[in-house]
Amino acid sequence: MKVFLNGKEIEFTEGGYEYVFLKPYQRHNKETVKKDSGELTIQMYDNGVQIRTLVTKEEVATLVNRDVVIDRPNKKIYILESNSKVRQNEDGSVEILD
Repeated sequence: MKVFLNGKEIEFTEGGYEYVFLKPYQRHNKETVKKDSGELTIQMYDNGVQIRTLVTKEEVATLVNRDVVIDRPNKKIYILESNSKVRQNEDGSVEILD
């Protein structure tokens, strides 16, 4: 199965990735629309983050309205803010420098 995040193909991970928000949120709303061709999930958070995920038989495509960085060894996706500073290490891990 192919997996895409913000238009770039990423490595499939059994169990998926965990989202890490650098700007905390208090509330969020989630809506799922199911069709024969797949399932669309829309998540909206009170910190301004929006995540849209389309799952079909062939692929999973996710769009986040922020820049993101993937910490592959720890299976985390960091959702960045405009002033976020990160360092991506050679092993694929991520350090948040804020």
